[in-house]
Order: sequence, then C-alpha cells, then structure tokens
Amino acid sequence: MSAAVISRLLRAPSDIAASCREDRDTRAIALASLGAIALGSAVFGGVIGSFRGGEQILYAAIKVPLAMLITLALSAPALHALAAVLGRPRPMRSVIALALASAGRSSLVLLAFAPVLWLLIDLGLGYHASSVVAWLAYAVAGLAALGVLVRGIGAGPGRVLTAIAFMAVFFAVGGQAAWILRPYLGRPSEKTVPFLRAREGSFSDALVRSFRSALGIYDDGCPPHADDYRYGYPSPYEEGAAGDGPAGGER
Repeated sequence: MSAAVISRLLRAPSDIAASCREDRDTRAIALASLGAIALGSAVFGGVIGSFRGGEQILYAAIKVPLAMLITLALSAPALHALAAVLGRPRPMRSVIALALASAGRSSLVLLAFAPVLWLLIDLGLGYHASSVVAWLAYAVAGLAALGVLVRGIGAGPGRVLTAIAFMAVFFAVGGQAAWILRPYLGRPSEKTVPFLRAREGSFSDALVRSFRSALGIYDDGCPPHADDYRYGYPSPYEEGAAGDGPAGGER
C-alpha cells in the first residue's frame, strides 16, 4: 500500500491531492509520506554532509528530515486555521495528510537530486557553490510541494489567496527551521563541526552572502581561511583576488 501511494506521489500528485481534499485514504497517505520524508531527505542530507565527511554525514542525515518534520508540525495547524478563515474548512487529518504528502513529494525530488550533488562535490565543487546548489535543489523540491498543496486546495473562490497564504507559511517556517539547524556542509576551516551553529543573521541574509561568496565577493573584505582554498575558493595571492592574505576568521 505504501509503495502504491509513493508511486502516486511521483506520477499522480493530483490524485493524492484529491484524496486529501476529499478526506480519503488519509492514513495511508500520511504513513507513506512519512516514509518518503525519512528516505529522501535523509539521503539528501547525507550527501550534503559528505562535503565535510565523517560525523557530518550523520549529522546532516538527521537534521534535514528533522527540519522537514519541524516545518510540518508548525505549519499544519496554521494551514488548518488559514483554510477555515479563508472559507475552505477541512478536517485536521486532511490538512495533515496534505502537508505530509507535499513534504513527501519534495523529499522524493531531493532524493533525485542527491546523486547530482554528490557527483559535483566529488568533482571538487567549493563550499559556497555547494551551498547554493543545495538551496537550488530545495527550491525545486519546494515547487513540487507547492504543486501538491495548490491541488489540494481545490478550485473555487479564494483559491489564489489560500494558496499564497499556504505558500508563505510553508516556506517561511521551512527556511527558518533549516537555518536554525545548520550547519549541513560544515565549513572547511573548522577543525570540528558542531551539531548546531551559533546564530548568524537571518536565513535570507545568509542566502545572499552564499551567492556573493560563490562569485568571490566577500562582504567583510576578507578572503576565506587558508584551509578553505582547496575547496574552491580563489587564492588571495592570485592576481586580481580580493584581500591581502589569508584571513584569521572562519567562514
């Protein structure tokens, strides 16, 4: 039964969304979706952690599904309340099944991206570039989740407003949960990688910094730590590189 539901998640998300909307097979959908989340997001997390290797593989394999489950636990009640306020009341079990199905489909998309990211890391993709590629994979997976959510809302008045509200809650909570649970790759300059890192700005700020750093633009005027150069950073001693030498601070 679980395999059949997972197959429907991949091939017929509209069918899964309709079942959630009509309060049919919600238990089977929820259980199969939890399995998809556990498999897909854990494998993707392990691949991210392979950038650093060692215990970071296990850390990331735990934290990626944990971030997904935290997002669902915080989002599902909000989605239930929003649907009722916007004139689309649903039983709580239907909303939970829909949220789990959305996350399950996104986790299967992450599972599909895992071999690509693993290959890029193995070929020497740099720290910030690997971070950007991982977030792009998350973005595509998020769109897949959004497709299930929107289909689960159904046609009729208020569909667009409900979809926007759902999307805002889901992505805001998910992004912040993932940010709190970092690191996932592990900075090359760190001798040991903590399970959780101290807070440094916001999720959106970090994403912008990662894009700029991948292009060799460092907002604090300092190049990476010397230990980071072999992971794809331009050396400050190369012609045209920023800074006067290796910085003492960690990136």
